Amino acid sequence: MKKILTSWIAALLILGIIGSVFPAQAKAAAGSYQEPYRNQYHYSAKQNWLNDPNGLIKYDGVYHMFYQYNPQGNEWGNMSWGHATSTDLVHWKEQDVAIPESDENAWVDFWMKTKDDAKPVHYLGRPTTNWDVWNPNGKRYIFSGSVILDKDNVAGFGKNTLIAYYTSTYQVAVRDDDYSKDQLGNLLGIREVQEQNMAYSTDGGKTFKKYNNQNPVIPVTQVPTSDAGNFRDPKVVYDEANKQWVMPVVSGQEVDLFTSTNLKDWTFQSAIKRAHDVGNGVWECPELIPMKVKGTNKTKWVLSLSVQQGAPAGGSGMQYFIGNFDGKKFIPDSDETMKNPQWLDFGEDFYAGVTFGETPGRTIMLGWMSNWNYVGEQKTTPWHGEMTLPRELTLVRDNSGYSLKQAPVKEVNQLSQGETALDVRKIHARAQSEKTIDIKNFSGTQYKVSADFSWKKNQAPNRLGVKLRASEDGSKYVAVGYDPSSKQVYLDRTKDGESITRQNTKVKLDGNPTNIKLAVYVDTSSIEVFVNNGEKVLTQVVYPNPEQPSDSKGLAFFAESGKVTITRAVGEHFESIWGNNPTINAPDHQTVSYRSEFDPLDGVRAQDPKDGDLTSAIKVSGDKVNTKKPGTYRITYTVSNVAGVQAKHQTTVRVTPREKNNLFINQAGCFTAPVFFLSSEKTNVFTGNVHGRKIELI
Repeated sequence: MKKILTSWIAALLILGIIGSVFPAQAKAAAGSYQEPYRNQYHYSAKQNWLNDPNGLIKYDGVYHMFYQYNPQGNEWGNMSWGHATSTDLVHWKEQDVAIPESDENAWVDFWMKTKDDAKPVHYLGRPTTNWDVWNPNGKRYIFSGSVILDKDNVAGFGKNTLIAYYTSTYQVAVRDDDYSKDQLGNLLGIREVQEQNMAYSTDGGKTFKKYNNQNPVIPVTQVPTSDAGNFRDPKVVYDEANKQWVMPVVSGQEVDLFTSTNLKDWTFQSAIKRAHDVGNGVWECPELIPMKVKGTNKTKWVLSLSVQQGAPAGGSGMQYFIGNFDGKKFIPDSDETMKNPQWLDFGEDFYAGVTFGETPGRTIMLGWMSNWNYVGEQKTTPWHGEMTLPRELTLVRDNSGYSLKQAPVKEVNQLSQGETALDVRKIHARAQSEKTIDIKNFSGTQYKVSADFSWKKNQAPNRLGVKLRASEDGSKYVAVGYDPSSKQVYLDRTKDGESITRQNTKVKLDGNPTNIKLAVYVDTSSIEVFVNNGEKVLTQVVYPNPEQPSDSKGLAFFAESGKVTITRAVGEHFESIWGNNPTINAPDHQTVSYRSEFDPLDGVRAQDPKDGDLTSAIKVSGDKVNTKKPGTYRITYTVSNVAGVQAKHQTTVRVTPREKNNLFINQAGCFTAPVFFLSSEKTNVFTGNVHGRKIELI
C-alpha cells in the first residue's frame, strides 16, 4: 500500500506532466461500464480510485474481494476498504464500503524512539491524514490487510466470524521533553504512524465492527525496526503444523513475523531480511503461502512480496522466494534464495497480489493491474484502477529448483463464445523483411488468442508473434512476440499510438527453444500474456490508438526474416461481465404460407447496451427458405458489437403445404371439377354437389 502517492500525483498535475491520454469524447453515464477503455471482463469499481486487493476469502459459497478504495474521488486518498462479491470469480457485484476510514479518533499519546531519534519523543495529539499539524482532521486511513474465517470462535466473536486485519495509518504531532516554551513539549513536527488493527463481521462480510475502540492489536511501539511510518500490510495465514496463526508485516527492508493462538494477542518471532536490491524502495504486501509441490505430498512455503522499485519492467512489481517455515522462522531453501528473487510477472502492471483464503486445494491470486511509477498515465474516468484476472498458482519442481506456474482460473472459460480457428498456418518472411498475415475471420477488443509457434534452427526468424488491437490501416498495434536470438518474449506498445517509448516488458526463456506457446487475454485496456502454459507471465495496461479508440480491432500474425509454422491458432471472444453484450430480437418459430414472400430480416432487430442499434449488421446463415417447397427450415442470426462479442439466435421456419385443387372421376372415368361451390367466408368451408352427392371441403 503506497503512502507517498497523493503528494506525488498532485505535484505532477500542477506541473502539467500528467494529462489525459484519451481524446475528448462523450462519456457514458457514471456506472454504465461503457466508457472508453473500460475493461469488460476484468473487475473495476463503478467509479473512483481502486488499488490493492485486500482480505480475499471464500465464505458460504461467495468469494469476497475487498480492496483499497477512495469513496470520494478518482485519485488516491480517503483510503477505505471497498467490497465486491462473486459466486464464480468472474462476475463481480460491487457492495457498500466494508471498512470506511476512521474519523473522530481519540487523542494519541505515547513515547517512542525511532531509528532516527537520539532519544524517545512524544507522539501527542489528534490524529490526522492531511499532514497539517495545526488543523488535524481526526481521521485514520484503512490500509491493506487480510481476512480470516474464525470457524471455532477462537476470538470470542462467534463461530464463523470474518476477522479483518488492516493497517491503520495517520499522522500526529511529535514533541520532545523540553517544556520551557510549551507545556506539551517543544513541537518537532508531524510524523506518520502505522499500526495493525482488527475488525470483525458477523453478517458475512457486509459490515465490520472495529475492535477495542480502534486500538491496535500490534501498536507501532512494537515494530522491531523502530520505523514508525513503514509498518504495514498484515496477511494472516493458519499454520496447521503448529496450530497457530502467522502474521507477516512489512517494515521497510524486512518482513516481521508475528504469531497468535487467540487472534488477538500477537508475539514477534523473527524477521526476514531483504538481501536483493536493498534500499531500492520498500517491500509491501507480504504473504506466506503453504503449497503442495505438484505431484507430491510435500509442502513448501512461498514468501510473496511486492516491491515499490526494481521490478524487471521498471517501477513496482512482485517477487517470491521458496523455503520452509518452522513455526517461528522462514527458512529459505539456500543461502542464495533471498539474493535471487523469482518474479511473478514481467510486465509493468502486476502488483499487490494476494491469495484467497478458504479455497482448499487451490491457490488463487488476484493482483492490482498497475504500477506506481506509471499510474499517472491511467487517466480514466469516472473510475481509476482495475484488477487482473484471478490466477491459479501451481508449485512445480524441475532441475533448476522450485517455481510457480500461473494460469487464469478455469472459471474464466465460461465467458468464451467458442473457438474460432484462425486463418494462418505458415509465415515465410524473406531476409531483412517482415511478413504480416492479417486475420480476416476474427477481430475485436475483448478476447483470448492462442497459438503454438515452431521453427527450425537454420530458419529461425528474427522475430515472430501477433499484432493485437491493430488499426484498420495496420499502422498502430500492440505486438506480443518472441526474439529467438535473445530468447526473449516481449510486449511492445511503442506503435499503438500512445507515444510510449518504454520497451521493458520482456522476459528471457531458459534453454534454446525452437517452439513457443502463447495464450494472450486481451481486454479493452489490458493484455495478459501466458507463455508456455504459464511458465512466464507478462501483464500490461494499454490504451491503443487514443485518437480513435474504436479503430483498434485488428489481429495479425507476423514473422521477420525466417520461416515459422503456426498450429492451434485459435481466437475466442469473451462476453462482458457487465452485461454489455449484443442481443437479437427475433421469433423462435415462424410459419409462412406456400409461395408467399419471405424476408428473414423482416421484424428482426439487434441492440447493444454500448453500441446501440446493430440491426443493419445482422447476418443470416443456415437454410435458405424456399416458400415453393413446404417443409421446416432453420436459420441463424448473428451480430457482433464493436468489441467482437457475438449474439446468435436460431429461428425455425415452417412453410405450409399448398391448398390442393380437388378433382373427381366421372362415369366415363375422366377427371372433372365439382359442379359448383358455395363458400362460407366465416368458416372457410366449401360445399358442392357431384353426381348427386354432397361434399364439404375444409
